[in-house]
Amino acid sequence: MSFEIQKYLADRKTMIDDALAVCLPDEHVCPANLAAAMRHAVLTGGKRLRPILCLAAAEAAGGSPDAALCPACAVELLHAYTLVHDDLPCMDNDLTRRGQPTVHVKYGEAVAVLAGDALLTLAFETLSRTPETRPGLSARLVGELASATGASGVIAGQIDDIGFTGSVSRETVESVFRHKTAGLFRAAVRLGALTANTDAAVLDKLSVFAEGLGMAFQITDDLLDAAEKNDAKHDEMSCLYAMSAADARAWAASQTSAALAALQGLPGPTRALSEIASLLLNRRH
Repeated sequence: MSFEIQKYLADRKTMIDDALAVCLPDEHVCPANLAAAMRHAVLTGGKRLRPILCLAAAEAAGGSPDAALCPACAVELLHAYTLVHDDLPCMDNDLTRRGQPTVHVKYGEAVAVLAGDALLTLAFETLSRTPETRPGLSARLVGELASATGASGVIAGQIDDIGFTGSVSRETVESVFRHKTAGLFRAAVRLGALTANTDAAVLDKLSVFAEGLGMAFQITDDLLDAAEKNDAKHDEMSCLYAMSAADARAWAASQTSAALAALQGLPGPTRALSEIASLLLNRRH
């Protein structure tokens, strides 16, 4: 049976976008400018990669994507919060994202901070709505996402990232990538798998897949950023401060190979996950 990855991605994106539009508050629920800022942060573009991975992992673990929809939305809401805060003047001071003004540019810095806080809170509220198909599932899901994104996860990676001063070791690059990027990929995949009530062996395989995928994604991002700026180095931390472009490409390829190898022997279909891994490694933008 043929598999059309672009159709799969488009269908899953529509599914997630529709669910996100329902999750987000409007002016009848909270102050109008806060609601507008939150919706601007989430609904103005985005490929929905992390929530799609959540749904695909649920299938690969032998479950249903419908059962993983709340975790998928929670991951995207949390991802949006990190972007809103990353863009702030005290962090990266970015003026545009996805071709649109960043939240602090459009709504002001204070509203942007509060919109990010509200998205983070909404992520866990949404996650708590996951159907409790076995006792303790909701608590396990909340713990997984909190652990991956808290002080020893995504935020730890961001702390190391903002400490960049123009020189960095490969070990530091790898640590930042594993915490800041691969950590959220891993959480997305694990949340999806957990909704399938899978066993530890399957969860471990999917975790290895997600970590390799997240690493390869960030390495490739650095290569693409350098190509766009026609320079191997720029103001933000990049693996190209610690290695050549050729070495970075080889590193991304090896991480993708490890990710793909981890998909062997899973109980459900893995074609979507393997196709996504190949697309991310070979993307040009």
